[in-house]
Amino acid sequence: MPFSFPLPRLRRSLRASALLLLATSLLAACQLDKEEDVRATLGDWMKLGETYYFYAELHCAAALFDVKASRISSSVSKVRTLDKALRALEREDPIAFQIAGLSPTQITEGVMNADLPKGLRVLTSGVSGRNCMAEEMEIAYYNALLDPTSVLMMHPVDKFVAVYDRRNTRLFYLRGRDG
Repeated sequence: MPFSFPLPRLRRSLRASALLLLATSLLAACQLDKEEDVRATLGDWMKLGETYYFYAELHCAAALFDVKASRISSSVSKVRTLDKALRALEREDPIAFQIAGLSPTQITEGVMNADLPKGLRVLTSGVSGRNCMAEEMEIAYYNALLDPTSVLMMHPVDKFVAVYDRRNTRLFYLRGRDG
């Protein structure tokens, strides 16, 4: 007598497999960012090396990249004063804040003092992605934020912040979604 697989069991098995595949697809679609997309965007700004860290979920994304060349491309508006920074934020251009002697934290404070809503946009972009950051990375990120040789970069439209840590030739990326 030939072996026959019970049809109801086969249907349950196929249904369970289909649900598992659907759930996996939905979870992948819920990521705020994909590494290759982040690399492509930041790769237009700077020459990146290897990815040291990447993590994304529904409400946040964080990454850390090696930097192979310190030159910031012309696709990013480089501003050297707070007034120019405010104008660049108004135009919603990607910005690299290269204000001599000021750390990314001091630049953010300066923008907030000059125009609170714009300053909050800069601050929120950098803080909201922190939930996706590895604990070991947080200290290095905060040190880079306090270092006047670091370059704060942001994309006002896509609402992400990148901090180029010149001393350690690496680039932090943070992005979050409200709510």
